[in-house]
Amino acid sequence: MLVLKNARLIPELTEGYDDKCADVVIDGTEILDIKPAGSVSAAEDKVIDLKGKTLMPGLIEGHLHLDLCGKNTFEENVEPDSYRVMRCLQLAQDNLRKGYTTVRDVGDRNNITIGLARAVNEGMVVGPDILTSGVIISPTERGNEFFGTMYAECDSPAEFTKAVRRQYQLGADWIKIMGTGAVMNPGGEPGMPIIYEEELAAACRAADYVGLPVAVHCHGTEAIKMCIRCGVRTVEHSSIMDDECIEMYTKTNRSFPMPTLSPMVNFLEFPEGKPKHYVEKAERLLETLLHGANAYKKNNIKIGWATDAGVYTGSHGNGLYEFRVRVNMAGFTPLETLIQATKNNAEILMIDDKVGTIKCGKRANLVVFDGNPDEDIEVLDKVSMVIKAGEIVNL
Repeated sequence: MLVLKNARLIPELTEGYDDKCADVVIDGTEILDIKPAGSVSAAEDKVIDLKGKTLMPGLIEGHLHLDLCGKNTFEENVEPDSYRVMRCLQLAQDNLRKGYTTVRDVGDRNNITIGLARAVNEGMVVGPDILTSGVIISPTERGNEFFGTMYAECDSPAEFTKAVRRQYQLGADWIKIMGTGAVMNPGGEPGMPIIYEEELAAACRAADYVGLPVAVHCHGTEAIKMCIRCGVRTVEHSSIMDDECIEMYTKTNRSFPMPTLSPMVNFLEFPEGKPKHYVEKAERLLETLLHGANAYKKNNIKIGWATDAGVYTGSHGNGLYEFRVRVNMAGFTPLETLIQATKNNAEILMIDDKVGTIKCGKRANLVVFDGNPDEDIEVLDKVSMVIKAGEIVNL
């Protein structure tokens, strides 16, 4: 057994224990017990005194691309899968080192992250738990060619149904669909729907039949409403909303926004070397994204936490950037953002029976910070220890 003594806990991220200090007992891959601080004897197998450092559930990254690293996507199309899968592992480990013990990958080339997720699950390699969609299912659209085999193009309800079944067959955990144009796709218009509702409904029906949740890339107002009507689980980005969108979110318990704020800020803060269309679209979207964040908070809408890591250089493992934007620009408190990146994400991704809070019986995916991140978000850059499935990560 492993005992973490004198841990500072965050009550909002802890279940079944009321005090702010504790000794946390880990047996194998699970949290066995949470006891009053100082009550566990040093005779246990392995005892680590945290001396008041903050112990949190492992962070959960809700939307990233391990197969992207900020390079020119068109040039990336010629890189062999054998090279890219090793880079995916490296980037996954970069996230793990920063405390992200679970990540959801929502788009790769040739389904390579499906194999990586399996390798992690089987203990072949060390990495975060990976939920993955594999390739993205998309209507035929301008700019798709810049991402090569990241897209499986479909143009009818029957084709979308078949593509969903194919991803299920290959072992995907999620289904990812393009619902509107994208910032990174040349020629794509983020606010414009690119999928017919009957196509999305067919995809959602096929996914529901095999027990897979659906995530949809969606910036525009009408497409957001379409997603909610069709029962899409996560609306990725959810950028341009009107009052009806907000009302629909407040009334549903099936569909949740997964906003990604930091990429737009990055494109505008560091435009050098980035394609012109990235910057132009970011200028149009950032204000609406921040307006949406304000509306989520005002209307008590549960939202996820995500970075879209991979869309710009250095973004993997740099979640602090997203936390800063949410706190300093979107008006959330540090604690609210921590809840989004742990408890909320676990519930939205439907893995809250295993992770998301510190609770007896849950998976021992934990992170230790040298300071109080619920009071000062900058503390998230001071990772003292990461524990994945009961094992101290040493990478």
